[in-house]
Amino acid sequence: MIPTHNSDIMNNVIGRFAHLDPCPIMMIQPTIEMAEDFSKSRIAPMIRDTKVLNGLFYDIKSKNGKGEAKTRDGNNTILSKIFPGGRLIMCGANSPAGLASRPVRILLADEVDRFPASAGGEGDPVGLAEKRMTTFWNRVMGLFSTPTNEGESRIADEYLAGTQEEWQHQCPNCGEYHALHYVDMEADYSEHEDKKKRKIIVVNDVKWVCPDCGFKFSEQEIKTTLQKYVPQNPEAIQNGIRSFWLNAFTSPWLSWKQIMTEWLEARGDANREKVIVNTRFGEPYSLNDNTIDALPLMKRREQYGAALPDGVLLLTAAVDTQDNRLEYEVCGWGFGEACWGIVKGMILSKPDEAATWQELNGILDRIYTFADGTGMKIARTFIDSGGHYTEFVYRYCEKNLGSGRFPIKGYANRPGIPLVYKLGKDVACKVPLVILGVDDGKQQVFNRLGVEEIGDKYFHFGRDGDEDLPYRGYDEVYFKGLLSEEKRLVKRNGVLKNVWIPKSGVRNEPLDLRVYNLAAMQSMKPDWGLLYEQLHGQKPPSGEANDVSDSDTHSKTSGLVASRYVPPEKRTKSRFSRRDNEENGELAPKREHHSRKNVAKCSSYTPNYY
Repeated sequence: MIPTHNSDIMNNVIGRFAHLDPCPIMMIQPTIEMAEDFSKSRIAPMIRDTKVLNGLFYDIKSKNGKGEAKTRDGNNTILSKIFPGGRLIMCGANSPAGLASRPVRILLADEVDRFPASAGGEGDPVGLAEKRMTTFWNRVMGLFSTPTNEGESRIADEYLAGTQEEWQHQCPNCGEYHALHYVDMEADYSEHEDKKKRKIIVVNDVKWVCPDCGFKFSEQEIKTTLQKYVPQNPEAIQNGIRSFWLNAFTSPWLSWKQIMTEWLEARGDANREKVIVNTRFGEPYSLNDNTIDALPLMKRREQYGAALPDGVLLLTAAVDTQDNRLEYEVCGWGFGEACWGIVKGMILSKPDEAATWQELNGILDRIYTFADGTGMKIARTFIDSGGHYTEFVYRYCEKNLGSGRFPIKGYANRPGIPLVYKLGKDVACKVPLVILGVDDGKQQVFNRLGVEEIGDKYFHFGRDGDEDLPYRGYDEVYFKGLLSEEKRLVKRNGVLKNVWIPKSGVRNEPLDLRVYNLAAMQSMKPDWGLLYEQLHGQKPPSGEANDVSDSDTHSKTSGLVASRYVPPEKRTKSRFSRRDNEENGELAPKREHHSRKNVAKCSSYTPNYY
């Protein structure tokens, strides 16, 4: 998917093989008329202006030895060009005769998203042409296109089946490589209307914001950094499929100001948006992108006035592990599972460094305070154990199990598995490994994002500027990440399935963190009435006294990783063995195990009000 360079790449492939490795070549355009136009406007000028090709394509029938083209040459027509050892054939995807007539070794298909579903009545045009390559052991096929609609784009499907090599730039600050996506562009612009009420956008400046470190850089700074293709699916090379992607932000012919001006002027008009997303951003256009928009969520942000707003009765935290950092979010919970985003941040150091986990301790051990000075600590933390640093997560959780910190593992694209699923086992892990059904969690998060009235299951988000927490991290990048995936019906192995698909170019850590926080809260089955009584020293308001967490799905499942969360003075002290509680699927109140095996202790999880 290379919207600004497809034709040049195809021309170079044709010229390279004609000059250095002559063979039969076929190039397919969506229609015969487009093939004729491409031949006249792109192929003919290339042959004319390239000395080595001029001689190859024209000397073949020249009798005067000067390389001059004959005015009438039956072997060189608009759609057919002969050169020594091979031939270039150009045809339309709507012509079955042209596709199936000749054997070819090199097949180039341009704008495949605009091909008809069938060449006449004979089936897929690419499939028909591909059969012409069977006799060549060293055959090569290249598909090129700007994408169209998401779920309907052939080039997007072909790209995902390949190595998915993105053209990435190195961040001048943190050194990480990233593709340039519009969601990471921060535009300084003004907007006004002309006399005809048309929207006019004036972009003053555009900066790229690094998704890892958050530093901002100008177009000149980024275009002069180190750049390279970085495969996202390198295993596909075993199937012989390489795929490449870049967009207009890397183009030397378009400035970032031009691109963002076009985009900002098109916002709100689906037809204009689609053109920019397809041709400038090089991405399929999602017709459902505006089902939940980031802007209304950003407008929800509230000034809490303290680290914790009134209404919070319980704190949880979630940590997502990346190769070069940790990302975390702290959430507050109250009656009806209402949620308050307290802080979202990242620790910019590798998980194999002790300093990384020490910095995380500062976040998780902190006492978060209300406006009246009452304090609260985090009751439970779920830490992602996937990726390349599983061992370090396990060791950290073993040391901090008494503070309610557990490693988790997510099961994705497994319909029917509840968010809080069960306790898993890993021989390398001496503490309970919590298994989550993340598909169910994402659905619950999106259901709650759709709740617009403050109350049960409503998501609150904090605004920057409070003295105790001047920066909370709920910016535009966060909300785009929170909406970074969508549920789609796709066909896999001949079966239609609803699966969660990431949106191109958007980091999904904010969504993962909210899912983990939701799971941490649900795993505790908090009794909100008792928590309110402990915090405020009085009975809760009428109607909420018996409010106990009972969310969308977890109350109906068996083998829960949960224990009823009750303040410590209301508990009956008991002692359980690890086996008893694992069989019940529970993270139980404080217990000790006296067998000879080295089994870690699990503590109770109290809010620890101060």
